[in-house]
Amino acid sequence: MSRDYETIMLETEEAMDKVVKHLHDEFVGISAGKASPAMVENIKFDYYGSPTPLKQAATINTPDAATITLKPFDASQAKSITKAILEANIGLTPSDDGKVIICRIPPMTQENRERLVKQLKEIAEKSKVGIRNARHEGIKHADASLKESVLTEDDHRQAKEEIQKLTDKHNKDIDDTLDKKTKDVMKV
Repeated sequence: MSRDYETIMLETEEAMDKVVKHLHDEFVGISAGKASPAMVENIKFDYYGSPTPLKQAATINTPDAATITLKPFDASQAKSITKAILEANIGLTPSDDGKVIICRIPPMTQENRERLVKQLKEIAEKSKVGIRNARHEGIKHADASLKESVLTEDDHRQAKEEIQKLTDKHNKDIDDTLDKKTKDVMKV
């Protein structure tokens, strides 16, 4: 399906913005040693067949800097929530008494910091793949629009140049976010 220049650019930028926003959301969930509800609130668990973020199913608190507590609205879901936190692989080992789930933040050893930095780099690399996919889609739409004479040769060339600029800008955002979060995690 062919698209005009503005539509191609808008769709490409929106797709890239979503990737960067997702990266920010994922990074918020990674702790630098201090408990925060953001670490667990977006973890999804199976709530009667539907993936549901924890923030919609439990009251999340941080009674101290090293503890997160979750009180499920439906106590029968405590086991499912505990399992989801473990599967999220964010370095938390939850324990539950059937009513309240307690997650203790492990002390930040150098080994833990290095493991987190490695995890951050993997997430950032997946985000860059998402940016490349958005770039590929944008160019594919520009090529199709050129073929169907919706775009002129000049518009096509300009679209490809602008898509590359968007790609470079979003990749820089990813790198900057990774650098900032890495420094935060490595802070002693």
